[in-house]
Amino acid sequence: MITKVFFLCSFALAVQSFPQNVQLLSKVPSEPIEDPNSWAWGRHPKNGYGYKARNSLTLQQCKDNPETAGTVQCDRYDYSYPLELCISMPRLAPLKVCEDADFPKDFCVSNAAKMIKVNGCKPYLNDLCTTDVSLAVSADCADAEFPKDFCVSNAVKMIKVNGCSPYKTDLCTAGISLALSSDCAGVKLPKKFCVSDLSLVKAAGCSKFLGDICSQDLDLANSATCLPAQKKVSYFKCTRSRDICFSQLCELKVKDKGSCPQ
Repeated sequence: MITKVFFLCSFALAVQSFPQNVQLLSKVPSEPIEDPNSWAWGRHPKNGYGYKARNSLTLQQCKDNPETAGTVQCDRYDYSYPLELCISMPRLAPLKVCEDADFPKDFCVSNAAKMIKVNGCKPYLNDLCTTDVSLAVSADCADAEFPKDFCVSNAVKMIKVNGCSPYKTDLCTAGISLALSSDCAGVKLPKKFCVSDLSLVKAAGCSKFLGDICSQDLDLANSATCLPAQKKVSYFKCTRSRDICFSQLCELKVKDKGSCPQ
């Protein structure tokens, strides 16, 4: 008998120690105003399982605790913080709670990467965009107007940026490789720059001065690259050097080779 009682007690304890399929005391409404999956379910010490409440914070709790700003519990509320708080806690500045704040220029610039999209910093867009080249070439700075010295000193990266288009010639003359690139194909380069390096004979922006470039080197003057310059080269350029005068470059301009230098 004692053995049976002991067995029954042990069985009852074992059953209680394993999770049971519990009948919930609360029922989900037929038309819940929110997704029941977002509710927090808890176990009452005496009454079994039931739904406790939505896992969220009240509006007042959100207002009183700035560290909760930007969380899913507080983003559903419309509230804002004063400018002083937004500045003292830079993490808040780009968030919805500070979207109506008009920030001072020095604050915007010193936090440029975070503040580039903030309405309160829009008046200083140019200043923010020039704090870093990677920021300057981003879509956030597409409407910025950059100063000439910033564009030229970062020519390779800024050559495609609209805010530097007024200084395109200056950017293209910042380096030989840039002048030869497709980014500068439609830019007319100055003569002084074009004749400064023979490799610029292939630069589209130097085509106007092809004769001037080709007449500086005999091998170049006899190359196929300089054939288009036969009509462009001047008589004066051809007769400055005997070798150039007898070159393929000057066949059209100096037909009487007796005019070539002796």
